[in-house]
Amino acid sequence: MPTPEIEVELTEPCPHCDEEMPEDQNTCPHCGGERCFHCGAAIDANDMQCLECGTVFVLICPQCDHEVPDGALKCPNCGLVFKVSNEEGDHCPHCGASTNFSDGVCSVCGLTFCPRCGTSTQEADRTCNRCGLELYFNCPDCSIELLASTPICPSCDRLFARECPHCHQAIYGAPIDCPNCHNALPAEKAAIESAKPRVGSILTTYNLIDCPNCKTRFEPTSGPCPNCGTIICPKCHALAFEGETNCLRCGTDLPVTVSTCPRCQQEVSDDAETCPNCGLDLSGKCPRCKFDLPDGADRCPNCDQPVCPECGSATSEDAVQCSVCSAQFSFSCPECGHDVPADALSCPNCHTIFEA
Repeated sequence: MPTPEIEVELTEPCPHCDEEMPEDQNTCPHCGGERCFHCGAAIDANDMQCLECGTVFVLICPQCDHEVPDGALKCPNCGLVFKVSNEEGDHCPHCGASTNFSDGVCSVCGLTFCPRCGTSTQEADRTCNRCGLELYFNCPDCSIELLASTPICPSCDRLFARECPHCHQAIYGAPIDCPNCHNALPAEKAAIESAKPRVGSILTTYNLIDCPNCKTRFEPTSGPCPNCGTIICPKCHALAFEGETNCLRCGTDLPVTVSTCPRCQQEVSDDAETCPNCGLDLSGKCPRCKFDLPDGADRCPNCDQPVCPECGSATSEDAVQCSVCSAQFSFSCPECGHDVPADALSCPNCHTIFEA
């Protein structure tokens, strides 16, 4: 008679208390500590990423199974409230996360609201349904459309006053005078043009080379190849690899590129998942299905969600500007292939008229 098999429960020591816990569970039955389902490292209940292997944890709404942004107090899809916040200050009307109404857009869920009264708005809204504020305006210098709370034009660097220096009234859009006290408001450029070199000054000579990988001609001292990212030593032109700081052949310091947030221009690390300054999602994943987006993609290849090619935020099919980073969208003219603004009625190169 064969001996019956005895099922033995496989266990592993808990990374928190060292007591044996089931191998297929991620919460210790003894101390309640949690561990990463991918590598088994100890994690805290509020961690959204494993510090050991980098696995990012996704929150799922228990009512509608919709993915929920980290920090949201309610589901932006079905409205289920997860917890009541006792924090003082403003909260996003869409997801409940802490925010500033003066921003006009939530850094957690990416949805817009009125910067004056905080009422939730939709992409098609031109004015706030509650207080009547005009939600968009055109830059007086370059005419591109901006959110009412935009402090600086991303196209021409014009600054907009967001508080009257005389009566301290909040300002939206680009009025010439304060609507409250009628004093003139300041208007200036954010960047001052650099002084022109004097006659006889030493000019930089450029050492252009062909990229050994894609044949693009570029200046190796300015950073990696702008087309494929290959790093070349600026002195001996030896091929370098990502992560190296000095050339292995001649020891020359390799050029270091600095990454900046497309929304607030704050310097961020190359592996940053979110901007530490404004909270913008920098993971490069689709905001809808979390699929890895190709560089420069204007829509997700997995779920077809339109996205901003600059920052990856969700947009609509007919959007001409990103509401998060203010990037202007463009397309190629079907006749000549020239780059054309998304709101253009004709091609500035071949003058082809586009259908309305």
